[in-house]
Amino acid sequence: MHRFGKYALALALLAAPAACDTNINNPGPVEDDFVSQRGAEAALVNGAGRTLSEAFNWIAYTGAAITREVHPAGSTGSFGIDQRWQYGELGADDNGLDTHWENAQQARWVAEEAIRRLEADGPPPAGDAQKPATYYDLLQLAYIRAGFANRLLGENMCDAVFDGGPKKPNAAYFTRAESLFNKALAITGGTASKVAQLDTVAHAGLAQVDVYLGKWTDATQNSARVATGFVYNMPYFNVGDDAQRNRIAWAMNSTPYRAHTEWDTWYDAYYTATKDPRVPIIHTTQQGDAAIDCCGKVPFYPEQKMKTSTDPIRLASGHEMRLIEAEAALRGNDFVTALATINAVRTASGAPTVTATNSTDTWTLMKRERGIELWLEARRLGDRRRWAADNTPGALDPLEVVGPQAHLTKQDLCFPIPPSERQTNPNVGS
Repeated sequence: MHRFGKYALALALLAAPAACDTNINNPGPVEDDFVSQRGAEAALVNGAGRTLSEAFNWIAYTGAAITREVHPAGSTGSFGIDQRWQYGELGADDNGLDTHWENAQQARWVAEEAIRRLEADGPPPAGDAQKPATYYDLLQLAYIRAGFANRLLGENMCDAVFDGGPKKPNAAYFTRAESLFNKALAITGGTASKVAQLDTVAHAGLAQVDVYLGKWTDATQNSARVATGFVYNMPYFNVGDDAQRNRIAWAMNSTPYRAHTEWDTWYDAYYTATKDPRVPIIHTTQQGDAAIDCCGKVPFYPEQKMKTSTDPIRLASGHEMRLIEAEAALRGNDFVTALATINAVRTASGAPTVTATNSTDTWTLMKRERGIELWLEARRLGDRRRWAADNTPGALDPLEVVGPQAHLTKQDLCFPIPPSERQTNPNVGS
């Protein structure tokens, strides 16, 4: 990552709104001095958004295969699911995981570099073409994107590494994200409507990372600042560029891929029983792309949450905030409040209410509810890992854990430091 600065503008220009025009050509590497010019700041912040969307693309899809949010349906190359991932393995020797790590680290680096350059420049002087409010809007958005990039890394990577440095505990990502979201909240002077939205987003981001830092009082204080109906998305675009399409949707929309299916997942069984609109799935008479080791050719039951290549991935929502509050209640041994909160989310979602008579059963419902609400959003690996670390009660469905029903022989719940980082960073070891 330490060599990336010289090329930041080329990346950022691709991510600017003009990138939707397929006639725009990549200008190639641009000297760092040009990136330091005030007019390049918007492009850098846009570039941070593009790299973040690409990171979510890869991690959400592969992570979904490991946690059985999707089931492999044949393809292993291009938009498929590698054979090792099909069995639940994320190996440190797996070159196929280089892209996941590199995209996420680039997303973090570009956003943090945009912050550094914006703060080095400071607000525009009087008479400058850029208005001060625009400057503060960009700076706050850069902090938000840097916060989510670190949250993505924290929830999905086994270890933390920053800019060629040594391996650190995974929690370092969350500590960094917490600082970035807090700094986003400290920014004033932006456009009023954007400040209102991004302040809400920052509180949601803080609630998410507080969960992993074990700061449950802070988590609920921040979640309370987010209305139940609030949603903040990562957008995707169908512009002939695989990096800007929603990868999960593109891999199963039959143009030409049918690489994953909901067959033999608990989501399919649950949707069949409840018709919960948050996990829409259809049953077709088609089969997946090819035979897979466990099962031969399998039925093609495509998910419909992300059915087009322009469908977004949520970064934060009010529904998740309510579920954070439900989990906090459970951790405080108040299963009655937790159950009521879960049912409030279900009612708001158009799903039937559920019942439980004790804390353990309510934990089971809460874990299931987070799986439903955050389905395909690159969140399940992190949840599974933190619940295991805390030895929390509540059962998981046999179709999402190691065993013959899920066709998983193991289940690595985080992405390791991959070969590309180990080969180029002497500080993390071989």
